[in-house]
Amino acid sequence: MFMLLITGCFSDENKTNVTDKTESNITATKTTSPKIETKSEKVKQDKSKEEAPLFSITTLEGKTLTIDEIDGGLNIHELKDKVVFLLFFGHQCPPCLAEIPELISLTKEGHKDLAIVALEVQGLNEDRLKNFAKYKGINYNLIVGDENQDLIGYIAQKAGWSGGIPFLLAMDKKGVVQVVHTGGLGKTQFDNIYNQLKVDDNKTK
Repeated sequence: MFMLLITGCFSDENKTNVTDKTESNITATKTTSPKIETKSEKVKQDKSKEEAPLFSITTLEGKTLTIDEIDGGLNIHELKDKVVFLLFFGHQCPPCLAEIPELISLTKEGHKDLAIVALEVQGLNEDRLKNFAKYKGINYNLIVGDENQDLIGYIAQKAGWSGGIPFLLAMDKKGVVQVVHTGGLGKTQFDNIYNQLKVDDNKTK
């Protein structure tokens, strides 16, 4: 299942310089002074590099999400075995605002195998986003976009995002992206995507 539709607002984020961060350009810090490394120290360093996530983001509630790349998607370690809706939205985007009550309603249904992670990409800082979330009664994970330009740039490159919002990546329980959609969705459409990914996942077991 794969969709790519383009309607909706545009984010100011695509006018700024975003960092295209991939595994190929992540390097370890080099020391300037000579040092003789023991075998145990070398093993520890190699293990540290292997365990370092590609991205680490923090929700408004202070929860850390660590993210690595997999074939066709993303492994969000803390959301293992969940269908994930990863969204880009803006506080001044009418279709984005129209989606918020639908996402709140979806969250209230208590699907334990569904996680919603939304990045605000029209420039709200942490304090303003907290006020916005409180005013709207948002009950799902919110992320400050300005503090995560590396992740935004990575997704823009991998998914071909050109700045239109709302923007959705829907991933199955294995982290594989199954839906890419730009433009507003309603509750029925969100339900259909969730139910389809859940059914597909069950079929593969």
